[in-house]
Amino acid sequence: MHNHFNRQGVELETDSWGMIPKYRPEFHTPAGMPLWSMDVYYRFLNCGFRLPVSAGSASGVKAAPLGYNRVYVKTREPFAYDIWFRALKDGRSFATNGPMLFLTVDGQEPGAVLRFPPRTSTRIRIRAEAVSRNPLDRLEIIFKGKTVRTIRGSGKLAVDFTMNVGETGWFAARAFEKLDRTIRFAHTSPVYVELAGDAGIVRDDAQFFLDWIDRETAFYRNASGFRDEAHREAMLAMFAAARRSYEQLARTGAP
Repeated sequence: MHNHFNRQGVELETDSWGMIPKYRPEFHTPAGMPLWSMDVYYRFLNCGFRLPVSAGSASGVKAAPLGYNRVYVKTREPFAYDIWFRALKDGRSFATNGPMLFLTVDGQEPGAVLRFPPRTSTRIRIRAEAVSRNPLDRLEIIFKGKTVRTIRGSGKLAVDFTMNVGETGWFAARAFEKLDRTIRFAHTSPVYVELAGDAGIVRDDAQFFLDWIDRETAFYRNASGFRDEAHREAMLAMFAAARRSYEQLARTGAP
């Protein structure tokens, strides 16, 4: 839930910030901008990085007021600064600029890990609920980057279903309000499903980041803005180290 979303509209320009190109036409629209961000996020998750959702408004720099793009975190202890951030890092969160959104997978909330024996197919129950003061458009359940259930309507939306899962992956919920001059939406952190012996890596998503790293490396090799050549070399070394990690993921499907 980043700072390109505000109450007046959606800032679509991203090229000057060195971000991943918008590789589908719909990503160049207000409704598609969050889908682009989510698509990149899902690829990180499919490379085995357990990243919680978060949010930021860049208030004072961007047009969004403080707290417009925000993250809610569920703590299990009385509130304190360190406790809140620890719960955020554990993934017990959802990010939103509009709807409230809740998810459980087999009764477990975002941040949890469900562990199963190797080579099993398990029936899992998914429940989610979205509510907003504005008309909603849809509630969606995502498994490993793919939409597995969509509920449409304008009031409170809820879903309760079961599905078989036979691979390591993750579930998340997302909800969208009806498109107006801007897009308001919410997204939970994942609930992870882990089958012993299966890393769950999607090699094509690792290759996606390899291609991105190669584009960035080519750019910084020729960029003229470095104050010192050592700074360029430090930047290239960082990309080279990242590339080795993603190359391993793409080649073997294992960390």
